[in-house]
Amino acid sequence: MRKEKVGIISIHYGVNFGSALQAIALSQYLKQNFEFECVDVINYIPKRFKRISRLKNISGYGAKYFMHGLIRMSRFEKTNKKYISYLKENTSVSKPIYSMEKAKTEFGDYDYLIAGSDQIWNPDYNIPAFFLNFGRKDCRKIIYAASIGKGQLSCLEKKTYSKLLEFPDYISVREDSAQKLISSITEKNVELVLDPTLLHQQEYWMKKADDSSLNHRNYIFCYFLNLTDEKVKSANDFAKKNNCEVIAIPYLHNEVEKYTEKLEGKLLSEVNPADFLNLIRNAEAVITDSFHATVFSIIFQKDFWCFGRNAGTYNMNTRLHTLLGYVEMQDRLIEPDDLKNKMHCTHVDIDLHNLKIEQKESIAFLSNALEIS
Repeated sequence: MRKEKVGIISIHYGVNFGSALQAIALSQYLKQNFEFECVDVINYIPKRFKRISRLKNISGYGAKYFMHGLIRMSRFEKTNKKYISYLKENTSVSKPIYSMEKAKTEFGDYDYLIAGSDQIWNPDYNIPAFFLNFGRKDCRKIIYAASIGKGQLSCLEKKTYSKLLEFPDYISVREDSAQKLISSITEKNVELVLDPTLLHQQEYWMKKADDSSLNHRNYIFCYFLNLTDEKVKSANDFAKKNNCEVIAIPYLHNEVEKYTEKLEGKLLSEVNPADFLNLIRNAEAVITDSFHATVFSIIFQKDFWCFGRNAGTYNMNTRLHTLLGYVEMQDRLIEPDDLKNKMHCTHVDIDLHNLKIEQKESIAFLSNALEIS
């Protein structure tokens, strides 16, 4: 047993299944394979996620908007309770902290600090702590599988990132586009590694899925981060063609009404990450625009289709391109309208050969950064 302490700072807050599962995956992998005495998920929560901040966001727009906002908050709180409970059952979580100024003093006893994974470097978040600008001087600082979430950075963002990249000792990213982009603004080596969820084998995630109490059968599972009418309609049509029911989870709680109007199936709004895994594992097929829903479709060897996502002028599909490239399934990234021309649900046998090679290289990066020979 190694006596060193490891602190992981990532995007684990909010009701986001992928964020929670990648944080659990990395912390448990380090604990199980490197035998550290302590591996904590640093429970850093940006102020905008505090209840008072959310109340401020729904006030000032009239009584009707405020009441709808309270209903959405109530839904969020119910789901978040299950979500936080699941997180704490599966990993060590530090006490909540809302200011990184406090983190510099309260989290100074870690021998290793790791930032990652998920979209920690998305410019929209603008959180310097995800570059590890805290911790004591002799602490080793490692970036694992960081994602920018976008294919480009502005000139100002590049300048800001270049300065922040002075803090980490080891840098790795999740997408090949991010590797090229970060390499262009730092002289440090930038490696390409897998998302933490892909460090584990299928058996590991099967056990996690067994924690769920859900027992649905003969359904198409849908999970959309960017909900549109076209996506819901295409899922409804595909399910009818396959004589299946549609089961969906809303990403945002203000989407419940929209799903209720458009979805021809069941909407499950109070679920935890184990339920999310279980719904993918037992589905006849998965239709999604989510990176992590795609990851688990691959892990569980499910028939799946991915819809692309765009945000303003940014193309947010880079992570899917990289992931699908590993398993040579780039043809699974389609537009909603294209789904009507696709075949019925079929058994798939996904070739994981290249993914296993990348897994070994990702483990090698961690071993080197953590001084494991």
